[in-house]
Amino acid sequence: MAQIVVELRSVNKKFRGKNVLHNINLKVYENKVYGFSGPNGAGKTLTFKTILGFIKPSNGEVIVAGKRIRKDTMFAENIGFSMQDYGVLGDKTATENLVLLNMLNNNAETADMSMQQLLSYVGLDHNNKDKIKNYSLGMKQRLLIAVALLNDNDILIFDEPTNALDDAGQEFLVALINDLKLKGKTILISSHDKTFLNRVSDHIFKFNEGTIVGEQIL
Repeated sequence: MAQIVVELRSVNKKFRGKNVLHNINLKVYENKVYGFSGPNGAGKTLTFKTILGFIKPSNGEVIVAGKRIRKDTMFAENIGFSMQDYGVLGDKTATENLVLLNMLNNNAETADMSMQQLLSYVGLDHNNKDKIKNYSLGMKQRLLIAVALLNDNDILIFDEPTNALDDAGQEFLVALINDLKLKGKTILISSHDKTFLNRVSDHIFKFNEGTIVGEQIL
């Protein structure tokens, strides 16, 4: 039987007296793809940050891999994430960024070959010596995906990865998500593109005004 790897129980978050997340209840089972849909400000990114432990809920419980976030552990473990708010260093190359992040994560296997393979996997040229500040938005998006995959975590969060991707980039992303699922990963992914989410998701949570207003099983 599939295990629950992420669970939110009656999660609320208030900023300056206003509810920005209201009564969020959801369960994420291993080796499934979960889409998070809704307009800007609907609560998708805030929910991701709450799962990761970057934001403390006003009340409710967040449980990741059996541990209560902000109680049993400060931050979620075994989650890789791609989020615009947590970017990369613009004055470094793609490889330099990955090596630095690898060192910060105390990963002993800081081998150039693994970095080369990872960059190739997301469709970037590891020989490219350009600084990230000179990358197109689509290339930066691919690098953020590589960052999420860096430590081979079992759970992956991709926040709006379709932004700035052309049709070819979206097809690449569909193939990548399908491949990651085949490798046993659990994926949470937000997007404004309903067609894209329908293609990749097993289950979609529909957000609006800080709450889940509907669900769709595909």
